[in-house]
Amino acid sequence: MTDSRLFGHWYSGPFDVGGTETSELNFLPDGRGWSRLDSMTSVLSIGRFRWSCPGPGLLEILYELRVDGTCDTENPGFATVDSTDLDDEVIRTGYHIGSETPPYEDGPITSLVFEGHAVEFAFHFARGRLDISPADDHSAAVVPYDGRGPIH
Repeated sequence: MTDSRLFGHWYSGPFDVGGTETSELNFLPDGRGWSRLDSMTSVLSIGRFRWSCPGPGLLEILYELRVDGTCDTENPGFATVDSTDLDDEVIRTGYHIGSETPPYEDGPITSLVFEGHAVEFAFHFARGRLDISPADDHSAAVVPYDGRGPIH
């Protein structure tokens, strides 16, 4: 079971005032997704996962692959890849979607808030684009999708 309100791109930027890292989450309607962690030190980490909602307000993320390296200063992808590893992290957390006003913003925005467990070191995410696809995942240039799922 999935919650269609989660579909699309979410980013922590508006809530990361003073932070040295920013996080992104991307949920595809078919139950696949990926997270992205960018650091001011040029660290880039992308984790591919399967996701579902086993109950109302409950999200389960099952990581499958993690690609770590450095970000390209000219493009949003990898400049270097330091490791590509299978990942078996499981995150199960409550969540809610609503309106919140981030620091230094004039008004409320649509937000995703995790209750109990951070994802990529963040608890608060702002709504981004709705129209995403696996081609938007910059780790696909390192380990391509093959149509059956993130890794094979």
